[in-house]
Parts: sequence; structure tokens; C-alpha cells
Amino acid sequence: MTDAEIKKYSAKAKRRRFGRRMLLILLLVTAVFLLVDRNFKPLVFSLAEARSAAMASQVLYGALAEATEDGVAYGDLMTVHMDDRGQVALLSANTMQMNRLADRAGEAALRRLAAMTSERVTVPLGAALGMTLFAGSGPGVPVSIVPIGAIATEFATEFEACGINQTRHKVYLQLKASIRIVIPTGAKTTNVSANMLVAESIIVGGVPEGFVGYDLGEEELNLVQ
Repeated sequence: MTDAEIKKYSAKAKRRRFGRRMLLILLLVTAVFLLVDRNFKPLVFSLAEARSAAMASQVLYGALAEATEDGVAYGDLMTVHMDDRGQVALLSANTMQMNRLADRAGEAALRRLAAMTSERVTVPLGAALGMTLFAGSGPGVPVSIVPIGAIATEFATEFEACGINQTRHKVYLQLKASIRIVIPTGAKTTNVSANMLVAESIIVGGVPEGFVGYDLGEEELNLVQ
């Protein structure tokens, strides 16, 4: 075998060794990437969900406070009807006023939700690898979260015994938001709600037998006899 043939054969062997090394490196990088992705996604979703829920709660409570900043009187929402003996016979809801209040709260919540800036969560690379020893180490991986949600409003009412022949009637306004968490590796929806007492009154006498004027389900109407 001549020197030229030896050099040619040696060059081919080096290229084959180089190719095998590159293939091995590629396989290792792919394995690490799959490992990181498997551990990284649920961790990021968990952090993103907690952060988005906190942000959305602030938005909802801020919207409720804004909608009721001018004050809400019990008489604005409810009308007490008396019978011939002067006893409370019926409570009727002022549906127009309640709808206006719900609309104000919903619009405020949508406006505040739309104004929320993208939130950034930083996850240590060691935590993404799923190794307890290196959970808090490694460079931080930033992830942007864009909460996009729809708002639902509803009223709930509660009767609470507060003494002999006295009942406290409470009216709550509830806001519910469905938040879509969008990150580079996927998306997830989480639900957040806020509840605020907007009006209450002490009813002297028995609990009224009737309640009309607003669409409240049985689970939302808690009567304490």
C-alpha cells in the first residue's frame, strides 16, 4: 500500500470517527432536550398558573371595588314588601339596577384584564432537568405568560340568623374569569373567582316566604329559617 493510499484510508477513518462522534453528540443533545421538555413544561405551567391566578384575583377584586366605588345601598338592589300585619312578606330584586352593577363590574374586569402586561416567570434550568440536587441551580429560563380570559358575573344572596326575630340578608356580586395561560410549550386554562358583599340589611320578623325578580339558582339562595 502506497503512502497516498494510506493517507486516503486514514482520512476516511477520521471522517467516519468524526461522523460517529457527531451522531452521538446529536443523540445526547436530543435526549437532554426531551428530558428538559418533559420536566420543564409541568413546572412552568405550575408557576404560570399560580402567578396568573394571583394577577387575575387582583384584577377581579379591583373591578368589584371600581364598580361599587360610588356606594351601593340595599334599597337600590332589593325591595321589601310588607303584609297587612306589617310583617315582611316578600323580597323583590331590582333587576335593572342589578344588571347595571353587574355590567359595570364585568366591563371593569375586562378592561383591567386587557391591560395586564405579559408576566415573566424564571425557571432554573436545574429544576427543569428534574434533578433534586441541582433544582435551584443553573441559568434562569424566562417564560412569557399572556393571560387571556372571559368574565362572567352573577349575584348570590344569603339569609343569616343574627338574633331573636332578626335575619341579616346579604347580597354578593361574584366575578369569574377563565384565564388562558399561553407559554412557548403550550397553553392551559385556569378559573379564578372573586366574591364581594355589596349590600346587606337586617330584616326584623320572619324570613319572607317569597323572593322574586332576579334569576338565582337554588344553590345560590341560602335561606336560614
